[in-house]
Amino acid sequence: MFGAPPQPAASDTRSVVQSSDGCEVVPRLHTAPRSQRLERLERTIHDDLVPRLMTGNRSGPGVQQTDRPAVRPIVPSDLTTFIAAIRSHDEQAGAQCIRHLIDAGAAVDMVYLDLIAPAARELGTMWENDDCDFVEVTVALGRMQRLLRDLSQLFLADAGQTEPVGNILLTCIPGEQHTLGIIMVGEFLLRDGWRVLVGAPWTEGDLLTMVGTEWYDVIGFSVGSEQRLSMLRRDIRRLRAASRNPHVQIMVGGQVFSDEPELAQSVGADAIADSAREAPRVAHTLLASARAAQARHVGTVSGRDVREARARD
Repeated sequence: MFGAPPQPAASDTRSVVQSSDGCEVVPRLHTAPRSQRLERLERTIHDDLVPRLMTGNRSGPGVQQTDRPAVRPIVPSDLTTFIAAIRSHDEQAGAQCIRHLIDAGAAVDMVYLDLIAPAARELGTMWENDDCDFVEVTVALGRMQRLLRDLSQLFLADAGQTEPVGNILLTCIPGEQHTLGIIMVGEFLLRDGWRVLVGAPWTEGDLLTMVGTEWYDVIGFSVGSEQRLSMLRRDIRRLRAASRNPHVQIMVGGQVFSDEPELAQSVGADAIADSAREAPRVAHTLLASARAAQARHVGTVSGRDVREARARD
């Protein structure tokens, strides 16, 4: 994992795109090859959109949680309407679309997994196919991340877990832009009672310091490319060696493991979480394994101490 995003080329010609409220959104390339535009998009998500989501104040979307009708599924036409809304010139259209769905009975977790996540994937496909430009995709992603942040309060209000469960660190490998996915996984874990630290890729030194100074029961990685599995294998080995918790468990997720589950074991992971909805159950299983290993370790040490004491006597 580990590394820094590439720096802008000296020849880039940029201007500032502004939202309707006058806030700077993203630098724009007037003329650049497609590879440079992709690089710019990745840098923007990594350096601007994700940090704003991580540090921004959270507030509810103003949707009443009580007296909602029975759960209403998200259907393909909802996705089409939502994508059109977040691409429109109306800053509030996306929020209004979500508010309508929730008022009609759609659960917030369905909005997360069946609306926002597939909308982000569809936007990426549209950009690759030249159906929308760099600025439009970036502004739409920024709007979705603000919506996700605003929905958080409502989503976490449904939490049934009151006692703290455990500590988990979520991240992804540098060069991969799966931050929206790990943020959603973090929301599901928070609602389940976990203490969660989630963010874009850190440097190797940062991660090793974090796991060496703070106790984490589980470390989760989002992985999208098989090309980076050798890097992930190396990093998992280093994190285990540096971890303050000698029995730390590693959870992985992403399309690469969904397609070939056996790859998880090959990189040294303990389990796969196929979705954000599945992540809490997997994390609980890993936590039980970690605590069982800790108990066995304590029992072994205690037994050895007794034997050594008897030998001295």
